[in-house]
Amino acid sequence: MSQTSIIAAEEDITEIADRILEQTYSAPVSIEINNVTVSFKTPGGTYTAIKDIDLTVKKGEIVSLIGHSGCGKSTLMGTISGMVKPTGGMVLANGKKVTSPGPDRGIVFQNYSLLPWLTVYKNIYVAVDSVIKNIPETEKIKLVETNLKMVNLWEHKDKLPGQLSGGMKQRVAIARAFSINPKILLLDEPFGALDALTKSAMHIELLKLWTLDHREKTIIMVTHDIEEAIFLSDKVVVMNNGPATTIKEIVDVPLKRPRNKKDIVYDPKYMEIHDRLSNLLIDKFSIDDEH
Repeated sequence: MSQTSIIAAEEDITEIADRILEQTYSAPVSIEINNVTVSFKTPGGTYTAIKDIDLTVKKGEIVSLIGHSGCGKSTLMGTISGMVKPTGGMVLANGKKVTSPGPDRGIVFQNYSLLPWLTVYKNIYVAVDSVIKNIPETEKIKLVETNLKMVNLWEHKDKLPGQLSGGMKQRVAIARAFSINPKILLLDEPFGALDALTKSAMHIELLKLWTLDHREKTIIMVTHDIEEAIFLSDKVVVMNNGPATTIKEIVDVPLKRPRNKKDIVYDPKYMEIHDRLSNLLIDKFSIDDEH
């Protein structure tokens, strides 16, 4: 997708978003992480990945988890998905204790996780058919078609994953996640392997889907990219280095939505948030020559 197309898509999102009422600050809580610790047994003893994590996320928020590699971001994400069981504390998703994975929490990984022997259409249909069992076949077909068209992949519906570019595969993965209509969407570095232009296009596709869903979905995203975190998020959770990682600071992103990439970088508030996150993530050091 060209830069001109990305800008046009951003402007299209603006028109869509203008027709949607802004969420109020009284939004109900979607995720509660209460004093969560995760430890693993190793040959060298017990390794604590994250320790005493407390975090509350409201319904409809987009929250990024950011920090150095190995700091426990994906482990924390795993406790929300139900794939990682806390050693201590608990996670609540929409008021229910998380004990295992569930259809209320959709996941998109960096490696796409598409079935290579199924077409684009079938990859999404199989997910819909296995998760949403109580609707007619015609509605399942409509769900697949609607979400494929939303990510501009309808004409590629009969292709196999091996015939798609990285960006197209990621669009399939996101369309699949939205098709099962989870209340919570978990993104584990979904755009990390994409080039800058494709990544920008994917940001727009994600926000378009979220906006057309009336911003009902709560989105948690693991990322290393400060600019990505600011552009997409309502708040950014900065994590300390591991082991026994804790939350270093939660930085609010009070930038008005919809956001336009070509303008946002000149916003003084954006610059302030960017500097704050950079300072939190970059270890300051000095070299003193002593003789």
